[in-house]
Amino acid sequence: MRTARLLNPHAGSADDFPRQVMELQAWVTGQAMPAGSIGQGVQALPAGPTAPQLWMLGSSGYGAQLAAHLGLPYAFAWFITDGKGTEEALTLYRETFRPSAGLSKPQATVCVWALAADTDEQAWHLFESRARWRMDRNLGRLGALLPPHEAQREYSAAEQLALERLRANAIVGSASTVGSRLRHLARQLEVDELVLITWTH
Repeated sequence: MRTARLLNPHAGSADDFPRQVMELQAWVTGQAMPAGSIGQGVQALPAGPTAPQLWMLGSSGYGAQLAAHLGLPYAFAWFITDGKGTEEALTLYRETFRPSAGLSKPQATVCVWALAADTDEQAWHLFESRARWRMDRNLGRLGALLPPHEAQREYSAAEQLALERLRANAIVGSASTVGSRLRHLARQLEVDELVLITWTH
């Protein structure tokens, strides 16, 4: 019964999230479960001689604070917010970080959506699929990415404004264009590396 409850992703509430993170830490590292945890006595198998490093992925100050409190590395989900709130979350994480057994100082990265092609023109053509997907999602229409030539449609005035913001923040272009933008972003945010996410038709 406990195992079933632990495997149910819809059990509990957002208030349970810190406890769930600490339980995951315990399973991965072999440490003792938090007091009162329903995970006590449940083993995660298979087990091996090594374990992955846990990171907290977040798109708000809440995840940054929790990662700092638990002494975990933190990754900001730029690809979800199009960069909004990144600097604030990284500052909050760095200023409130508490060293842990696994990490003595803050370690942060940013997960960025980027798209490169042979030329800037080709990359922006491929970007039409993402633009259409994002505009449709904003209207509650969810679906697969369409091919670029099928993705183009007439956008409303409100969608045009949203599309302009999306394009202005997008990291899209040739390899040299994208590389230059990424290096500038890494310097600006004072991170040693970036995680790149690309989905395209």
